[in-house]
Amino acid sequence: MSDEAPRTGVSVELSERLSGAEPKVRELAAAQLGDLLIGACRGGLDTSPIVLPLVEALAREADSVVQEEIAHSLGHLVEYGTVPEAIVEPLRDCMPRLCPEAAAHVADVLEAARWEA
Repeated sequence: MSDEAPRTGVSVELSERLSGAEPKVRELAAAQLGDLLIGACRGGLDTSPIVLPLVEALAREADSVVQEEIAHSLGHLVEYGTVPEAIVEPLRDCMPRLCPEAAAHVADVLEAARWEA
């Protein structure tokens, strides 16, 4: 069994949906990637193929509902995994433009990263 989360099939398709035109499609893709993230964390797999597209999507997302879902999915790192150092700065950079609910999730992720460092 590989130590990497699958970067083909479902996760690639969902990552592409994070750039879709419809907010509901982006929201559902983020939620499904969050579920995959939990599985990858529990399985000890590399989470970067899931986490990096979520962070990239959060940095460009304008819809507050989608922002919150993406941030909620990233929040699974706090409970189930480890926060990769590579996402700390991009998350800090997008904090000022996030809706309050998304910012709260991201603040939790950043706090966990501080304690893991």
